[in-house]
Amino acid sequence: MLKVFEAFAGVGSQRMALRNLGIPHEIVAIAEIDKFAIASYEAIHGKVNNLGDISTVATEDIPDHDLFTYSFPCQDISVAGKQAGLDVDSGTRSGLLWECQKVIAAKKPKYLLLENVKNLVGKRHKANFDLWLEWLVAQGYSNYWQVLNAKDCGVPQNRERVFVVSILGEHVPFCFPKRQKITTRLLDLLEENVDEKFTLDNTKTRALLAQIDYVPTEEIKLNQVGNFEKLSNPNKKFNDPQIGRVLDTMGICQALDTMQGGNRQPKILIKNATKQGYLEAYEGDDIDLAYPNSSTRRGRVQKESSPTLQTGDTVGTLDSLRIRKLTPLECWRLMGFTDQDFYKAQAVNSNSQLYKQAGNAIVVPVLEGIFSQLFNVGERRLEEVA
Repeated sequence: MLKVFEAFAGVGSQRMALRNLGIPHEIVAIAEIDKFAIASYEAIHGKVNNLGDISTVATEDIPDHDLFTYSFPCQDISVAGKQAGLDVDSGTRSGLLWECQKVIAAKKPKYLLLENVKNLVGKRHKANFDLWLEWLVAQGYSNYWQVLNAKDCGVPQNRERVFVVSILGEHVPFCFPKRQKITTRLLDLLEENVDEKFTLDNTKTRALLAQIDYVPTEEIKLNQVGNFEKLSNPNKKFNDPQIGRVLDTMGICQALDTMQGGNRQPKILIKNATKQGYLEAYEGDDIDLAYPNSSTRRGRVQKESSPTLQTGDTVGTLDSLRIRKLTPLECWRLMGFTDQDFYKAQAVNSNSQLYKQAGNAIVVPVLEGIFSQLFNVGERRLEEVA
């Protein structure tokens, strides 16, 4: 039986992956301070031994365990944050990484799993990352790290995260999972019937359009039911506020009717610093508009998939030529969560918290790939920790 301590547990992504793989395990403790995340965690998994704030946990209160997972806060190293960093004794949220030293030094679990944003291994923070790995080596661990993208693990979301697997003592060398060919599209995860509250009205759409750079392929306007129709006067001024050309604040564009290869296929051209000056987006694609005034933000258009989910409702989709944001359920699906888990969390949390919990989580199929490799699922089945 694999004994697990989930620090910075959120809603329990690691536990979900172990459960889905059928790996015998026991969560001996978690460390989580967000009361809303705790509510979702216990609604999904049941009551748990929560040690609370990792910085105040006494090592004598930590049960022995085989796997320690520590997806520490990313706010101070994410490119979307203020880059306060994670120096030792910095007092930042990301600096809580160093609080994990006491857990590892005192309990010496066989396996460690770190997850965080890709920028952790970027130029600004790589020195601290290397310092952390050096400390682990001094404790007797061998480290394996790689940046994995959720879209390479079967999930239609462009979400890059760095993972570090550390193994104590003698062991079979670890290999990260191989890239999978994605077969699921964003459209496959969308709900069939969505409440009107998720659809932007004309006023919100026009207010948004005033803030965003875009290139219209054909001028259109919103009709009274929120759909789009062609303008009768195609020579209407480009900056006319009555022209509802694109996009919602939640992350995807509206598409326009254009002729493409002989087929009528909705398309919008999003201004971007590419050779041609724009990126093409079609129905079923997503557009990241978290920074609407940026023309250089990478991955703004994702083909039949989602950009990286954040902690708010900043991603959306196109639904029958209507602009709407993704629902909380759709965001949870994009993290690889089951609908059953979502509905349990929904019963105890608001939509705003459900969006936040999805954005803070780890994509479950990525974890499944890592755990399958780490524990040789289907072969040795945890012989080393049985």
